[in-house]
Amino acid sequence: MSRRKQQGFDTIKPINVLIGRNNSRKSSLLDLIDYAVLPRKGYLDLSGHKGKEPEVILTKYLTESEIKTVFPENSSDGVIGNYWNFGKKFVGKKISIRIKAGETNQFDKIEPSMDFEKAKGHFIRLASRVSNPFATFIFKKIQAERDIHPETANNNRLYVQENGDGATYILEQFINKSDLPSELVEVKLLGELNKIIEPDSSFKRIIAQEINSQVWEIYLEEEEKGRVALSKSGSGLKTILMVLIYTLLIPYVDKKPLSNYIFAFEELENNLHPALQRRLFSYIRDIALTEKAHFFLTTHSNVVIDLFSNDNIAQIYHTIHNGIEATSNQVTTYMQKTGILDDLEVRASDLLQSNGVIWVEGPSDRIYINRWIELWSEGKLREGAHYQCVFYGGRLLAHLSGEVPGYDEPKLIKILSTNRNVVMLIDSDRRTESDAINETKKRICEEIEGTNGFCWVTAGKEVENYIPRIAISKLYEMGADEEEFRQYDILWDYLDKLEPEEGKKYSNKKVIFAEKIRPHLDKKNLGATFDMETRMAEIISRINKWNNIK
Repeated sequence: MSRRKQQGFDTIKPINVLIGRNNSRKSSLLDLIDYAVLPRKGYLDLSGHKGKEPEVILTKYLTESEIKTVFPENSSDGVIGNYWNFGKKFVGKKISIRIKAGETNQFDKIEPSMDFEKAKGHFIRLASRVSNPFATFIFKKIQAERDIHPETANNNRLYVQENGDGATYILEQFINKSDLPSELVEVKLLGELNKIIEPDSSFKRIIAQEINSQVWEIYLEEEEKGRVALSKSGSGLKTILMVLIYTLLIPYVDKKPLSNYIFAFEELENNLHPALQRRLFSYIRDIALTEKAHFFLTTHSNVVIDLFSNDNIAQIYHTIHNGIEATSNQVTTYMQKTGILDDLEVRASDLLQSNGVIWVEGPSDRIYINRWIELWSEGKLREGAHYQCVFYGGRLLAHLSGEVPGYDEPKLIKILSTNRNVVMLIDSDRRTESDAINETKKRICEEIEGTNGFCWVTAGKEVENYIPRIAISKLYEMGADEEEFRQYDILWDYLDKLEPEEGKKYSNKKVIFAEKIRPHLDKKNLGATFDMETRMAEIISRINKWNNIK
């Protein structure tokens, strides 16, 4: 296999999202992870290219103990000298090995490759002794085609198949058997289920009943509807239950922590409303973050793109099949993200499905508002999961209207046609306290607030005027006598005073500066700035309301 033909993952993150059209070989990448965890002969034969069995190459960082197995301190020769003095420079360096079922690991390459030829035999032996970093994990998969249905006892084996077989039995056993903790289903699982599905539904009890001789059914009980058989419920509800069984019950049965698992879930979004998708995938994110589990998710959902595209614990891979071969590429750039949307035929009108929209002038303002929301919500509210930012561009504001759709002015674009839940952040552009807000901004705010939206005109000249002096001092040397960055100052002029040409450097690169200052913005230093505390309290309250968060 040539280097050009290698496909897979450059790194593994807690959440790894695979997006692409049907038959673009997303499932083959899941098979690759499954095989890496437990290599077995013949498993990957059908995934090969042009009939060839694929090679599986793993790259890991070398440990001192691994290197000492072939470069011990008490050995030397006339070629490389003392083995350990030579080998220790590779501690922490990357080695790539080929793994194959029933065979010892084969050497592929080492980075850096300096002195490779001098010690080639040693590196080949080293590869055979390097441990497979996936071997300590347990791989669990949920197929795209799945169901939970009435079941008979299966010899007391608490095991759930990829298609859902065994799910009813494991629930029934936890509910009814005295040697299993029923509260794990009746309290914990039911509680997590309600967090995901509320306010659409809310279940009081989960029950297992024998409907025929040795045939069991799961029932969910609602206040109004009474007991409803799970087999008569929608497939979306069954999907949510499958995820909860995998993340709550199976680890208990295996007596393993969640950090030992790699979960592969295919197309969880099937038959789930976008709001339910957000809550289900947010549950998965929480598990990945708090319990150190790893997830591989295949999807066709733009909701997943929104949720994970800017998440530092997640990565997105786009798989493409051109009719001859499949490729997978990590999505990092804006154009790659739009390519995914085109591939999935996502339309701009899908913003209607967002829980709410925050309109900002441009991408740097998005960075600031997202940081403020992160701080004031203690990290609980995130763009993509609970709201979406949309740019209006300062000069385009005059063409927007906050009136309800159907208003008679045909020349104005109705922002409420995009989403009825609206917050708009607008620069005042005032240079002094006595300056008036222009008529366009007044009109927009009156229209938005007249339809129960929220309009925030900055107390200072621009969004950047909320940056506290203490945050700026983290980036630049500032003496005690340095003048304050004031309410109506222009940030870029202020930076020029701190360092020559510094403001000029960033005035047309506001996003770069926003990313640079972002880590130094905290709630304590922001909260005392102008109207920040009251405005953010209002925004957090509204986002919670959009998402039915109490």
